[in-house]
Order: sequence, then C-alpha cells, then structure tokens
Amino acid sequence: MKHIFLVATILLFCVGYAHAQILTGNIKDAKTNQSLPYVNVGVVGKGIGTVTSGEGAFKITLNNNNADSLKVSMLGYNTQSFLVADVVKQTGPLNILLVPSNTQLKEVNIANHKYRQSVLGNTTKLKSVNAGFTSNDLGNEIGEIIKIKKSPTYLKQFNAALNENTSDSVKLRLNIYNVKDGMPDKNLLQQNILITVKKGQDQITVDLETYHIMVEDKFFISLEWIKDTAGHGLKFAASLLSSAIISRETSQAKWEKIGIAGVGFNVLAEY
Repeated sequence: MKHIFLVATILLFCVGYAHAQILTGNIKDAKTNQSLPYVNVGVVGKGIGTVTSGEGAFKITLNNNNADSLKVSMLGYNTQSFLVADVVKQTGPLNILLVPSNTQLKEVNIANHKYRQSVLGNTTKLKSVNAGFTSNDLGNEIGEIIKIKKSPTYLKQFNAALNENTSDSVKLRLNIYNVKDGMPDKNLLQQNILITVKKGQDQITVDLETYHIMVEDKFFISLEWIKDTAGHGLKFAASLLSSAIISRETSQAKWEKIGIAGVGFNVLAEY
C-alpha cells in the first residue's frame, strides 16, 4: 500500500508540474522604449502576480490559468489585458509596450475661505498590536478605508507608525483609491508615490502637498510592497475593533477584509 501511495503522489506531482508554466517578460514605454519599473502584472482575481523590477522585467508562475486574463497596469499608462491562453503560446519572454494615457485632471475650484485641518484615520501607536504584509509576493498591499468630514478634502500628509523594522531597506508604493461597495475601486493618483523605508525607522511620513490630492468621499489608502527586499520585516502599529484591514495578495488579486484589527494609517487633511 505504501508503494501504491508513493506512486500516486508522484503522478499527482508530475501532473501539477506539467500544468505549471513560467511566464517571463519585459515592459517598456511605447513612446520612449524605456523600461518601466514597478508595473503591476497579474492574473485578474487570482493570487498570481508580481511587480516589475527596476529594469522592467517580471516572472510569474501560471498553473492551468488559460481561461483567465493577465492584466498589466501602471499609473499614467493605459491598462492592457491578455488572455493567458494566448500569451503562453509565445516563445521567449513576453514584450509589452504600454501607451501613456492622456488623463484629464479634474478641475478644482478654490473658494476664498479659511480651511480647517484635521487628522483622519487610525492614529494608533500601540506596540502590543501589529499588522504586516500578508504574503511573500510583490504587489501585496494592505490599507484601510478613511472617512472624510467635508467635501472636498485635500490630503496633505500620510503617516504610519512602525512597531518592527528589521529589513535593511524596503521599497513601498503609496496608493489611494475611491471606495465602491465597501472595497477599493479605482486609483485616484496621477503618479507613483514611492517610499523607501530604512532599517530601524519607526515612522513613515510622506508629504502629499505636491501631489494635489483631492477626495470627495471616503477613500482607501494603502501601502504596496514593490521591491524584492522582504516586506515581512515591517510590522505596523494596529488597534483592535477599528476599521478592518483590507488587503490583496499580489498585483491584480481580489481585495479581502482581514480580521478585526485596523492598521495605523492616517492622513493630515484640509477641508
């Protein structure tokens, strides 16, 4: 019986291995032909994805995903989608050219009145409750929904307290989305906001004034792990029974609510 079980296990492993396919590729700007770093590449709705390297290269492992869609997206560029069954037929690395988008900025009317400032979100600095990235995949993203007091609201500064920071250096991306049906929807930013967290740093503070970010309703703010140093070396302050953490495993994966603790992300806002 042991021999039969061993043979069956080997056969199952071989079948699974036969379906696994390594997809590699490079992503460049269609106009300049320059490599694009930190592009989100992944199978839509699945936990299969990554972020391109500083040289625009990526590698993901597919497993019987021929009926699924591969999505490639980056701020400032038109999103592209491909049927996995089509891209795996190609020989050699997949070369993708992203076309810059012509995004028209929303007109902002500045009224002649005195603005008020307030800190919105979770301001906890508790050392006893931690929150961290939920997977080992680049593109793993965690954050929380923040409610505003008045529309429009202008975001001036992002803050997060760190309880643990053992990695030499971690590169993150700050993202801000509108909220639809209680989950993140579309990214509201016009350009990447990149953050490098150095070993031993106990606070993340990002000046947002130069990005001119305006929101009209509650929004979702997150940090995304985009470079290959272990993001698991970071632990953020969190608090129980607050707004739940929302996360996605990797690029293009499905958003999910996690646990009952809320991560200590907050913004200085003006309205």
